[in-house]
Amino acid sequence: MRWLNFKPRKNPKTGRSKTERRRPMPRWARQTIKVGSVVAIFGCALGGPAWLWQSGWVAGAINSAFDYSARQLATAGFKVEHVTLQGRENESTSRISRVIDIKRGTPILSVDLDDVRERLEALPWVRVASIQRKFPDTVKIQIVERRPMALWQRNKELVLVDDEGTVITSRNLGRFNDLLILVGKDAPAHGASLLSFLSLEPDLRKRVNAAVRIGNRRWNIRMDNGIDVRLPENNAIDAWHRLARLEREHQLLKQGLLSIDLRIPDQLIVRTRDARPGTERKVSHHKGENT
Repeated sequence: MRWLNFKPRKNPKTGRSKTERRRPMPRWARQTIKVGSVVAIFGCALGGPAWLWQSGWVAGAINSAFDYSARQLATAGFKVEHVTLQGRENESTSRISRVIDIKRGTPILSVDLDDVRERLEALPWVRVASIQRKFPDTVKIQIVERRPMALWQRNKELVLVDDEGTVITSRNLGRFNDLLILVGKDAPAHGASLLSFLSLEPDLRKRVNAAVRIGNRRWNIRMDNGIDVRLPENNAIDAWHRLARLEREHQLLKQGLLSIDLRIPDQLIVRTRDARPGTERKVSHHKGENT
């Protein structure tokens, strides 16, 4: 028997023989490569579109496609032919028209509803606005205007405020002369609550001309004949009811008084017009007693 001496041929590129087995890769290396591959793929999936979006390319392409579609639909009749407006009482129609700036023939899908709404709500009289498309050719606008509450004396001028204390306008106030005049830095913020309890006595409320906020905590009420009624910080409603009862029973407002002080419970401090300063008269008052 002859023994054959066999030498395997080596691969000239790798230097390994064809029958030589490769060393297995360590487990930690295989795990590292696997995790790295997943992270790389995930990063490309997210980072690619993110980069495109940040670059503005995607947004620009979408906007261009949307504008093209809107123009094509406009040729089929989907364009603005009518703009309807509901809820307007005081705001100028010409100013509303300038603000919304919707021209006839504009592709109806090109009208930016949010932008129109924001511009409308920036107008002094408009509290809330809503905009809707009514296909194929109508834009419907509905507004809720601010409700005039009082005239506020601010920096020696009068301005109109609503029931939230928001300033509406300082122009053309003649038609609001019947409203109560408020005086004081924080008067508009408390005006709604004041009017609420003054209205509990309607006959007395009709004779109120103005209300002055004192020390950011209480009110002095100026009646139509010039009498100042000083209400307390607490229980002002009870004091107002008491004044109404005294007026019904004794007609205090016809007594030639300069001021009526109701700040002390069960006491009435009055000052007559011909009295010298500091000579106020105190009158004890209990239910069922005359004053």
